[in-house]
Amino acid sequence: MKASRFERLSQHLARKSCLSKWLLQRDGAVTIFSAMVLSSLLLFMSILIDYARIAALHKITEDAARAGARSVLSAFDSQLYEQYGLFGRGGTSGDTIYSEVVKTNVERSASSAAFYRPIDAKIVHSHTDQAAVLGSHTVFERQVLEEMKYKAPIDFTLELASKFAPMAGAMKESAVTVDLLEQLRKLYDKRQASLARILALQKQAAEELGTSGLKALLPYGGLDSSSTEEGTASSLAGRYEEYAGWVIVDEQLIAAGKAPKYTQERAEYKSEAIALINELKKRTAKVMNEHIKLQSTAKEQLEQARLLNGEMRLIESKERQSPAYSGYDRVSGKPVVGSDAYTLPSVAASELQDIQKTADQLILPDAWFTEYSAELDDQAQLYTAFHNEASGFTSAFTLLLDSVDRYTTMLRTGTTKMIALYGQYEGLYVHPGSIVAKRQQELANGGLEKQRKEQEKQLGSLWKQAGNMLGGFQSVAGSEEQQALFNQLEERYKGNLQFNTVAAQGSNAETKAFSEDAHSQAEASAELSNGLFGGVADMLEQARDTVYLGEYVLQRYSVFAPQQLKMMLENGDTAELSRALTFHNQEAEYVIYGFHNRIGNVAAAYGELFSVRMAIRTMEGLSTCRSAGHPLLILSCSLIYGLEKTMEDMLAFADRGSAPLSKYANVEISYTDYLRLFMLLHGGANKEASVSRMIAVIEQNSGVTLSGVSTAVTGEVRTSAQLWFLPGVMQLLGSYGLLQGRVTNGRYETTQTIGWSY
Repeated sequence: MKASRFERLSQHLARKSCLSKWLLQRDGAVTIFSAMVLSSLLLFMSILIDYARIAALHKITEDAARAGARSVLSAFDSQLYEQYGLFGRGGTSGDTIYSEVVKTNVERSASSAAFYRPIDAKIVHSHTDQAAVLGSHTVFERQVLEEMKYKAPIDFTLELASKFAPMAGAMKESAVTVDLLEQLRKLYDKRQASLARILALQKQAAEELGTSGLKALLPYGGLDSSSTEEGTASSLAGRYEEYAGWVIVDEQLIAAGKAPKYTQERAEYKSEAIALINELKKRTAKVMNEHIKLQSTAKEQLEQARLLNGEMRLIESKERQSPAYSGYDRVSGKPVVGSDAYTLPSVAASELQDIQKTADQLILPDAWFTEYSAELDDQAQLYTAFHNEASGFTSAFTLLLDSVDRYTTMLRTGTTKMIALYGQYEGLYVHPGSIVAKRQQELANGGLEKQRKEQEKQLGSLWKQAGNMLGGFQSVAGSEEQQALFNQLEERYKGNLQFNTVAAQGSNAETKAFSEDAHSQAEASAELSNGLFGGVADMLEQARDTVYLGEYVLQRYSVFAPQQLKMMLENGDTAELSRALTFHNQEAEYVIYGFHNRIGNVAAAYGELFSVRMAIRTMEGLSTCRSAGHPLLILSCSLIYGLEKTMEDMLAFADRGSAPLSKYANVEISYTDYLRLFMLLHGGANKEASVSRMIAVIEQNSGVTLSGVSTAVTGEVRTSAQLWFLPGVMQLLGSYGLLQGRVTNGRYETTQTIGWSY
């Protein structure tokens, strides 16, 4: 049965009364209980206090490490910053600065009210380590990019790209035209040389007959028996009936037992006839052998010419599809601020396209070669017919000398045919040689070759003048002092490449400012133009780093002023040039080209300047010379124009340091602007080598090796503090990973490492 409510209440009151009695007892239980609670609380509080002091030690150590790292980097090389805008450690030793700053921040007087701390920290150890150096390509490039990120877009994009971008379309068509015509010209000249050799072989074959003396043996003319020429085919054939009569009379006399009457006459005639037969056989066989050999060679040359003509047709059909011209389209397809002010006439590109269409004038139809082959066959067959007739004549004559009673008409008929065939061959191929003369006139192409020779002669003269202008680079004497400096520079360059684990790049021992001739230079100029516009396109799209590095070089490094070339360009005097060719006058050129001698870099820079100017001026020349009609005359005329204007431009650079961009865009472009383009052309292809050369120049000028110049440090500080209460307990907590340091001999130690960079 459940307890009633009254019973439950009675039980509760009874229990409460017992608890009150126990609490009010005086036998010491309360004191023990209170001690237990208070001791636990004291243990907890002591651990909490030491833990708080440990946390404070961590903060003090971290702040000191950070302050020390920042103080170490505050001592930078002022020369590097002022001259090159680069931050690198310099001055007082980093460990010295670090230890002093750390000590000041950690061991401040605890009695000072301003710096009162609940912990008396002591420094156990402190030191710094390099985290990065300026000689590293990554670090160096980052600092350069930070320096240039606000300047390069304005300097390059607005000032240079806006001037060149409008020319992209016309320069593309010019490059296509020059490449097309130059390729066709080379094949055209080879083809024409083969055709000229064929014509020479035709003439040689005809001359073999003309100089063989066969005409005198016949002789070529009528069959007049009264001819005074003795020993010829005509005279002997005309006298044969008389000889036959002598033979018959003598045979009759002998049959009658009498002495022959015409023995001497018959012997003399027969001797003359045999001599003629032998000579005729000998000479016709010799001419026949030469004809066979010359005919075979001529056919080989004709096949070679036909193959060259096929190559020309293939080039003419595929040239514009080359991917080498994609850079022009990428530039012209980009909107460049300010380019509207330099727009070229819209007809310029279309005029050049019209010139390209004339290239088919250089290509011969296949039927032409078939016709020429048939002509060679006809010449060979005509002489073969004469040779066969002569062979028949000699055979018949030999037979008739012994058998006068037969074939008496054969000799006269054979002689007539033989002389007629000789006359036909001589008229067509020897004198007047109508077929050979016609073919020669056709290959002369209506006086085209004569005009080309005159233009090529003028072009060669101009090319010689151009070579004399910049040929002075090769005549400058060397300098042992400057070469020693370049040798040091090369060692620094290779050392930096090795430090960055990049293989050293070789450079040419010599630099040729010019190609072999004007035509080769035109091709080289077109190729260089393709590369330049490809570099501009890369810059407009994505190649930010190359642009910034180039701008940095041109702002911080020396450039070889074109005015120092004036005397050499005007009169060939290289004295001023020799004095100016020092390393400290061509730092930017060295970074771009990397030749470790005092001539190579400047010669390469001005050689490329000449090439770029010639590419632009040749574009103008193509438009100016399009009225010449024939594509090869247009080409040589445009090269003459391009060379003349380019030499004027080089003199303008030497006079005032700049020249007009084009007759279509009357804006001055300086030599330094062209170096920007050359940096795009060469720097992007091998950026590691360019950066190492940039670093080598700085090291050479400052005497500091950048691979030892810190741009970031890590500082390490180890501090300790005396534990106040329970070091054993704290050590136990540390063993469970609850602390960031360790407890040793009643002291807590902690280490903080902080990294900092410019």
